[in-house]
Amino acid sequence: MTLALDWDAYKRLCDTPDVISRWMLEQTAEILEGALRAELDAALNGLPLSKPDDHKGGAATDMFQLELTRQQVLAVHERVAQAVAAGHTTRGTRDRGLGGFEEAWREYADYLNTVHVL
Repeated sequence: MTLALDWDAYKRLCDTPDVISRWMLEQTAEILEGALRAELDAALNGLPLSKPDDHKGGAATDMFQLELTRQQVLAVHERVAQAVAAGHTTRGTRDRGLGGFEEAWREYADYLNTVHVL
C-alpha cells in the first residue's frame, strides 16, 4: 500500500513531463504498434501515482510516472508527430484531434535531455 501524497507534492509530480494521464497514455497507445505500444500498455497496468486523500477523481484521473528511455520517448514523439501531420485521431480524440500530444511527448524528451539521460 502506498501513502497518499499531499496536494502540493501531487501537483508538483503531475507537472513534470514524465507524468502523464491515463487518458493521454491510452490515446497515444492507440496510434502505436509493437514494443512501444507494449511499453505504454505496461505503464497503464502499473500503479498510478497515489492521490491525495480528498481527491475526488476515479481511475479516469489517474496519473502515471513513466520510466521510458530517451530513445523510446523520441520514437513515441516521432510517431505522434506523424499522426498529427497526417490528421489521424483516436477514439477519444475524434472531435478535438491530437492537439497537445506532440508537444507533451517533445517536452518529455527535452526533460530527459536536461534532467537525466536513460
